[in-house]
Amino acid sequence: MIYSETARTLAELAKSGAMSWEQIISNEIAEFRASEKFAIIRKAEQNYRNRSSVQQKQNEFSKRSNTKIEHAIVRKLVEQKADYLLSKPFTVSADAEAYDKALSELFDNAFRSKIYSFAKAAVKSGIAYLIPYFRDNKLKFVRVPADELIPLWTDTENSELDSFIRTYSRIEYRGTQKNVVNYAEYWSTEGVRYYKATDGGNYRIDPEKPAQAHFSVDGKPYNWSAVPIVWLKYNEEELPLAYFIEELVDSINWQTSTTDDTLRDIAKFIYVLKNYSGTDLSEFVSELRQSLAIKVDGDGGVDTIQPQVDVAGVLSFIDKNRRDIYDFANGVDTKDPDLGNASGTALQFRYMSLDNDCAKLGSALSEAFERIKLFADVYFSIIGKGDFSAQKFSVVFNTDMPINEADVIANCRSSEGIISRRTILENHPWVRSAEEEQKRLDEENEDIYDKSGILGETLGNSGSESVQQLP
Repeated sequence: MIYSETARTLAELAKSGAMSWEQIISNEIAEFRASEKFAIIRKAEQNYRNRSSVQQKQNEFSKRSNTKIEHAIVRKLVEQKADYLLSKPFTVSADAEAYDKALSELFDNAFRSKIYSFAKAAVKSGIAYLIPYFRDNKLKFVRVPADELIPLWTDTENSELDSFIRTYSRIEYRGTQKNVVNYAEYWSTEGVRYYKATDGGNYRIDPEKPAQAHFSVDGKPYNWSAVPIVWLKYNEEELPLAYFIEELVDSINWQTSTTDDTLRDIAKFIYVLKNYSGTDLSEFVSELRQSLAIKVDGDGGVDTIQPQVDVAGVLSFIDKNRRDIYDFANGVDTKDPDLGNASGTALQFRYMSLDNDCAKLGSALSEAFERIKLFADVYFSIIGKGDFSAQKFSVVFNTDMPINEADVIANCRSSEGIISRRTILENHPWVRSAEEEQKRLDEENEDIYDKSGILGETLGNSGSESVQQLP
């Protein structure tokens, strides 16, 4: 299904009377859930939850092993990218002091955790969404799973969004009977419409929830000037990380599981019987266990064959797949034996692919912050913080690459007088918050001035003269 221009088409259909909004919502949801994109998102979620195709493995012999060993490689890679970009607090700075203070209050720890989840969801699902809302007259954001939201783009590049449909399920009780009820919401610049699925699967206007504005503050309803949603794409094609490595992960899981089955079930020896005088194999096993001997007829005897399992070959194949996974996923294999000995340029080279991939993700996240700005500025205006729509702010992501701190600190010192002190603080490895560190420096300077003033009075000089006398 192609969603480009869908929003305009749906509006025209509804206006002409060819289809009702209820029919449009029902059709869009049905098409989305039957689409390849929906299947890819669901499969990527399963891979992230460490459930691959090896779960379908079967064994026709009931007494034989049927292990299903999973390796959480997808989860590790998804979290590696999110951790690399956002495990260290990102820095937000604005030119206007009032705007900088307002943003610091809005972008609290809860918001920063939401951004981490937002970025991780984009890598995991290919695209992630945040919806702004108000709670207790404060701006908040909720992350909506990618398989619950249908964006209605207005251009072929999926960069402008006219409206979106959110669909979700709830468990409700009718008397003592438990039921799963499906709901849908249609969000546009005009507000929100609510729908509820019938027993037949079609959606109808929810009689218990009339259409309403996007949010309200102190009982007064408001609509955002833009569709209230923020999106983040992992790549231009909106494909999840698991899409590119799924078969390699499946191969590792299957090879490990089948080899484990073989090692569990294989006998130490295979017996070859000749002219055995017993009646069946069960009797042979019983005699062997009880008396450590068996009876044979004539020239009968027992030979043994020791089976061979090429475990080394399997491990070599698995290791190749593992290296390919980290190569194609632009990740860093922390089990690489040479990684611990790498330093300086060699270490940077090993992190190059991860750094480049996260740099692209960081660029997309910066664009998402520009959209967050639209809603933040309106919020600041409503609560009386001021009109910051003409102001700008920047976001710096402090990536978590292993570094030589001594070299970085030396570079910071050598940059004094060339770049601003704020930039130096933002890049210093020991500084978690440039704002907090600047406050501490200012407080220390004030203490020095106070002490120097006291010293000057003791010596019979003014405070300003004593400051000048300090070395």
